[in-house]
Amino acid sequence: MKFSGPIRFIAMVLISALLSNSLAFASKKPADPAVLKAKIQARGVGQGVRVTLTDATQVTGMIVSIGDQSFAIKPKKKNSERQEIAYAQLTAVHKDKLSRGEKIAAVVIIVSATIAVLATVVTIKIDQARF
Repeated sequence: MKFSGPIRFIAMVLISALLSNSLAFASKKPADPAVLKAKIQARGVGQGVRVTLTDATQVTGMIVSIGDQSFAIKPKKKNSERQEIAYAQLTAVHKDKLSRGEKIAAVVIIVSATIAVLATVVTIKIDQARF
């Protein structure tokens, strides 16, 4: 079975993307509590936030209060109590939701990738039909 140029190119791109992705996730640096505290303070009280804890769980909710050693978050889950989280327990701080621009960019990327794959498949089928 002989592979043509476009299929070989797509395979090489996919392999390199998968390898680079695994290497990027393998080299996580430990989070500095002072940096994470600054991120929480930058978000501010009353803002939505999603935090990742050292035990790999995520808490999403609204920041209720910010202290020197910890902050309080009211989780989005109904009937859930306010949760006090120490900065040392955090590994990451994220925005609660994607911005409008990020959502548009994601849709554009997905649609572009779909069109590119379909165009490649159609081109290959047309080339095979000629021979």
